[in-house]
Amino acid sequence: MINNAEEYLTSDNQSDNVLNNLIKVAPIFQHAMANDSMIGITDREKFIGYIPGTIMKMDQDITGMTIPEGDAIYEAMRTGKVCSIVVPKDAFGFAFRSTGVPVKDHNDKIVGGVGIAYSIENQNLLADTAQTLSAASQEITATTQELSATALQLSDDLQDVKSSGEKVLEQINKTDSILKFINDISANSNLLGLNAAIEAARAGELGRGFAVVAEEIRKMAINSSTSIKDIKEIINSIKAESTRMINRVIEASELGERQAAASEEISASMAELAVSAENINKVAMIL
Repeated sequence: MINNAEEYLTSDNQSDNVLNNLIKVAPIFQHAMANDSMIGITDREKFIGYIPGTIMKMDQDITGMTIPEGDAIYEAMRTGKVCSIVVPKDAFGFAFRSTGVPVKDHNDKIVGGVGIAYSIENQNLLADTAQTLSAASQEITATTQELSATALQLSDDLQDVKSSGEKVLEQINKTDSILKFINDISANSNLLGLNAAIEAARAGELGRGFAVVAEEIRKMAINSSTSIKDIKEIINSIKAESTRMINRVIEASELGERQAAASEEISASMAELAVSAENINKVAMIL
């Protein structure tokens, strides 16, 4: 649109008419813009027209003011090319982008310039939001990655505990055969003691000492049998607790794996969010 406007404007043989026409149509261009803006028209030395915006306006009318060096219009006339600069908020109280366009006559001679300044407050807000969003997503990503690594490590550790618990349970199960063996010895000892007592009774006075030994053997057998029952109850209790512990470890391990998977999903989502924030920032730079 700028190129077409330049072709139209430079078709006029009178430089003053070109600039005056610009001053007349500038308000129309301003109303057609979506964002608040202000427009300045200059000859080679000074501003000859100024259309302020709603918020985008200087403290005073700049008509008649000399074009300052570094201004977008100044640089556009100096280089003969469209020039754009960003003016920070601390300069006039609002941040804006100013675009200067050189105006030429029918001899292709630069006779003045037109500058359009529009607010970039929303752009800056969008860029700041994108940067904040990007920083937050990076921090969350780092945290979720650490959480995921911890969850995986916890899952591995629980697997080791589970393996150890299963080995302990396996060893506990082996005690059944040992207790059975001891119980058989106890029963045989009790029978042996009973037989010895019978033989001692037959021997009469001569077998009295042997009868004492036989009685002690029977007591030992009975005590062994009782102890075996107590030991078996304790072992069964340990077995039950070990089984419950292993089941809880399995549940915790599965929970750790699910937590790790969820953390990976969150990390992936945060990575996508970081990309979106970067895209927002790029859009903000274009606005």
